[in-house]
Amino acid sequence: KGEVLFEGRPVRINSPAEAINLKIGMVHQEFMLVPSLTVSENMMLREEPKKGIFINRAKAVEETRRIARMYQLPIDPDTRVEDLPVGMKQRVEILKALYRDCKVLVLDEPTAVLTPAESDQLCCAIRHITEKGRSVIFISHKLREVIQITDRVTVIRDGKYIGTVDTKDATQLTLAQMMVGRPVSSERKERPCFTDKE
Repeated sequence: KGEVLFEGRPVRINSPAEAINLKIGMVHQEFMLVPSLTVSENMMLREEPKKGIFINRAKAVEETRRIARMYQLPIDPDTRVEDLPVGMKQRVEILKALYRDCKVLVLDEPTAVLTPAESDQLCCAIRHITEKGRSVIFISHKLREVIQITDRVTVIRDGKYIGTVDTKDATQLTLAQMMVGRPVSSERKERPCFTDKE
């Protein structure tokens, strides 16, 4: 329960269409792409540039390249989504939201499906997105990444708001304590070593 404030005023969001109209984009863990379509076709779906009554495919490819360059998320507009690795599919989802001019981009556990190298690339991309005046809500339990790329951290435990801190004033240890609700030791205990020998 609670309320959503957007640009200082309370809003009710009852559907994805309403969120998009408010310029709020969401990238889910389960991607919402059409595998048989190309990157540019997915990007422009329901927002296709037209040439008369026909879809202007050349313009769609051009727009995909423009957005990809702007946010430093290179991708081939003509590749079918079904042929892309997971990290690139996520990139299409992010670019699709940015093409729709979202002011707030919500990323739900975005690094859960990525390799460490892809996670680092995503962190760089998020910096470029925020430098362009967009806001990113980064939902994650990976504290290293949270510390690395955020300005502010809000902790929610068991569905309840625990608190918000400026990232510069936080450490992985203090955030972990907020997450579990008790003091956490930073020392790692050594596990006993067992062998077959007596």
